[in-house]
Amino acid sequence: MLKKLIAILSLAVVLTGCAATAAPKEEAKTDDQLIAEGWVKNPEEAGYAKVEELPAPRTAEGDYSIDNSAISSENLVEYLGRNDVVYIDLRDYNDYAKKHFKNFEAVPFFAYIWNENAHTDASMVQLYGGPQDAPVAVYESSEAILNTLFPKDKTLFLMCQSGGRVAMMMKILEANGYDMSKVYNVGGMAQYTDGKYREFITDTPEFIIDVTYKIEGATRN
Repeated sequence: MLKKLIAILSLAVVLTGCAATAAPKEEAKTDDQLIAEGWVKNPEEAGYAKVEELPAPRTAEGDYSIDNSAISSENLVEYLGRNDVVYIDLRDYNDYAKKHFKNFEAVPFFAYIWNENAHTDASMVQLYGGPQDAPVAVYESSEAILNTLFPKDKTLFLMCQSGGRVAMMMKILEANGYDMSKVYNVGGMAQYTDGKYREFITDTPEFIIDVTYKIEGATRN
């Protein structure tokens, strides 16, 4: 009986010790505290749209064509206005001025990014020459400029006129070590004729601009 009592007392001491060293339970935060930290109460009622999870960019790896893209004129409307995406239009400034999506920035592909002969012709200003899947840097800072225009820590939605320039751009990005699971070919401006996109597009065909493309302060290789 005495041994049994001692065992019970010992167990009680152990349990008491465990309880004494347990971390204190954190009190639940109030709505006001959570809102002060940036949370939104009842976000959809407050006018916030639900952020749709992005699908995998392609149905078949390595095929960067618009036909293989998971986001196109059929569903891009569901993925506009996101803070985690950089939207880029690869057409030249003249075409961009006439018609473009309001949240897409212009980065002219043929004028600034690539020309097959840019690395051998000093009169050309593009960042890269050579083949698109093994591009040759024209400037010492070509990669740094590319990373500024196309940030690696963001998801990229790329557009042009029909999707062809995007496929070329994606080869250059892949060759420069980009995570291609975060790069989307969303097609071309010519494909976005559905009325559901009207509010997202600036349509000013009267605008004609004369552009001179230059790169200053960069040293050629």
